[in-house]
Amino acid sequence: MRKMKFYKITIAFAFIFGLLFGVTTFQSEANAATTKANVSQHLYKGVKFLKYPQVSGLTSKTAEKKINASLLGAAKKSYKAYLEVKKQEKEAKGDKNCKDFPSSCHYEYQSLYKVKYNTSGKLSILYTDYQYTGGAHGISAVTSYNYSLSSGKQYKISDILKTKSNFAKVQKYAYKYFSSHEPYSYFVNKVSDVPVNKNTQFYFTKGGIYLIFQEYEVGPYAAGNPTIKIPSSLYK
Repeated sequence: MRKMKFYKITIAFAFIFGLLFGVTTFQSEANAATTKANVSQHLYKGVKFLKYPQVSGLTSKTAEKKINASLLGAAKKSYKAYLEVKKQEKEAKGDKNCKDFPSSCHYEYQSLYKVKYNTSGKLSILYTDYQYTGGAHGISAVTSYNYSLSSGKQYKISDILKTKSNFAKVQKYAYKYFSSHEPYSYFVNKVSDVPVNKNTQFYFTKGGIYLIFQEYEVGPYAAGNPTIKIPSSLYK
């Protein structure tokens, strides 16, 4: 009888322990998935024009290292481009046109970023590289960096729009919007005027994603970087 009672107690204890362990593991995974990153600003090699972010406070230090390495890699590319622009500026200043119009030969290069989403286990950062090398105005290029805070994985748009059908649906949806709203409607006349492909930049938002386009891509320069929200119901 005692052996039977001991056996039952052991089984009950094992069940409770397993349940508690499972809950703890689940909570740990949930915490890792919902951790909000602390994002801090840094200057690459101390250059005040080259700003880039780094993250901290993540449950997974492996994920933290992967994300920071990726963002540092973006800063390194910007620094390389910055040096090239400064080299071009130095060469241009010897030109006669620069002597006549010195302001047009004051070249610029800047990198800056914005945190667009930082919750529910995901982080989206828009990284902008701006350069001016003469002319009426400079030009910017926007790159999105989207991460899982639990694994450090960097999401590509193909991770979100997983099929050709999804890409086609989203492109048609974006086309309908831009073709019916000024000032984009002057530039968008057919579906192909709104490119949605593996190179399209995006960032997470509640209930879906935002697509973000480059300057001149779907509108005039004055429109900057047009965006459009894509509800998740369209691609899930």
